[in-house]
Amino acid sequence: MINEPRIYRHSPIRLGLVILLFGVLGVGLLTTIGSTDYLFLIPLAVFFGIIFITMLYSMTTKTMISDDEISTQTVLGTKSLAWSEINRVSGRGNGIKLHNLDGDTTVAPNQQLPDYEEIVEWIGIKRPDLFNAQEHSEMTKNWVNGILLPILGLLVIGFGAFFMLQLNTNDDFLPFLIFFIIGIVILVTSFSSPQSLTIDGNSLLFKYLFNQKTLLVDEIQSIELKHQSTRYGKVYFIMLNLTSKKSVRVSGLSPSLPIVYLTLKNWHRKNTQSGQTNQQN
Repeated sequence: MINEPRIYRHSPIRLGLVILLFGVLGVGLLTTIGSTDYLFLIPLAVFFGIIFITMLYSMTTKTMISDDEISTQTVLGTKSLAWSEINRVSGRGNGIKLHNLDGDTTVAPNQQLPDYEEIVEWIGIKRPDLFNAQEHSEMTKNWVNGILLPILGLLVIGFGAFFMLQLNTNDDFLPFLIFFIIGIVILVTSFSSPQSLTIDGNSLLFKYLFNQKTLLVDEIQSIELKHQSTRYGKVYFIMLNLTSKKSVRVSGLSPSLPIVYLTLKNWHRKNTQSGQTNQQN
């Protein structure tokens, strides 16, 4: 039970810093226009303007959760759904979208909000029936992680290798060596993560590029939704903590990370409880 409504939003101080930063950039552009060809600065001003509007829109979003409903608020207005009105869920990447029966009202919390993991947890607590292991029994890599990332890794490797072969001096060689290493890291990360995950009774089947492995429910101690903060925002992933003190990291699977997480968590809880009930009987 939620004793009082919970509000998730960005810090006003952070929003003020963003406005101040872009204000300084704007003054700099206006000052430069007086002594430079303004036609050159127009595309730059439009570019920074789009970034500013996008960030302002994102940072002014809110999500409100109460015992009765979930709401999202933006500069364009507020959308709300009672928990009982939610008919299905969808999502891409790290996002989750809640739909009513008619599909004319949707609520999608901003995934960059502070404590986004807690928002996802509340959705799972209030409507666990939406995350059925039978409905979401097979999760596969989305096109970004399954296709785009390996191609990007190969391109970066090729770029670095090509210029390293063309250059002779060590000073020019180092930057392209770094590119080559980054490409290798992207490629290894993409291929070392599960390509698909299948729920089969009380076990999980992980399929990798060159092999596969199975985890029984009793081998999994807990399942968590975590994130890492990067310069480009938060990177979310699912961590399966095993009884052997090892862990398995899962990310980039469709339909979306929150749906995969809540489905796995429900599956783990139900199968663990049924196992305990059988032992007691």
